[in-house]
Amino acid sequence: MIYIVTAFHAEAKPLIEHFELKKLYEPSKFQIFSGNDTLLIESKEGIVKSSIATTFALTKFGAGSKDIALNIGICGAVENAFSKGDVILCNKIINHHSKKAFYPDILIQHSMKEATLESFMHPVKKDSLPVEIEGDIVDMEGAGFFEAASIFLPLHNVHCIKIVHDFLDFEKINPVEIENLIKQSIPHIENLINSLLKLNLEFCYNMPEIDNIHLLVNKLKNSLHLTTYMTNELESLLKDYIIRHKKLPDCIFEFFEVQINSKKEGKNYFDKLRKILLS
Repeated sequence: MIYIVTAFHAEAKPLIEHFELKKLYEPSKFQIFSGNDTLLIESKEGIVKSSIATTFALTKFGAGSKDIALNIGICGAVENAFSKGDVILCNKIINHHSKKAFYPDILIQHSMKEATLESFMHPVKKDSLPVEIEGDIVDMEGAGFFEAASIFLPLHNVHCIKIVHDFLDFEKINPVEIENLIKQSIPHIENLINSLLKLNLEFCYNMPEIDNIHLLVNKLKNSLHLTTYMTNELESLLKDYIIRHKKLPDCIFEFFEVQINSKKEGKNYFDKLRKILLS
């Protein structure tokens, strides 16, 4: 499962649309959307609320060690070393108030910039910026999310992705502008997810457990636009391949990146993958 935590609906909306998530209507204090082995929860603003929402999602839906948790949202940049719209993978997260620092294990190649994130309990503007600030970028959720998620998941599966919205000189947030910034960042987010999935299945777990390949199958189903019948056949073939070879096919992750424009094209890729799994 991919768990995504956002603060605002404007941050969530492009992700909900891209991953084709549906709203869950079971009783909850949170807006939750789910589908395709992805769950998104809107925490609202603040370190504490982000921590509570993250804990709720990971416990309610039974997160396991191979699951991935991402905090995605906008941030302010302390210096002009960044540009508006820059997508940043945080390599250090600081809670400004408790002074706790957290360090994600970034074990994969990625296409984003890296920076230190510092989280505050209140909005921060340039003219009131604390002298002792350490972060390159600031927000109000990352530290709460990361401290909570790291209790349940290994550190290489917990990440904060922030998109630069302003330089601490903003007056009013435009939801449409936020939606556009998040939408533009989705290719980076998806590449990170694919790399983490590959890491979990191939690097951290030399022999993938048969019962834990559903996420891989689901990603292939979405990228190749497979029917239910094809998806079931794919899962069976993949399990048989792992039993025979004690590993995943070396080229399987290449199928994540293909662009399908028709049913016929999807079937052709499926037939190619089927041939590999029967070898």
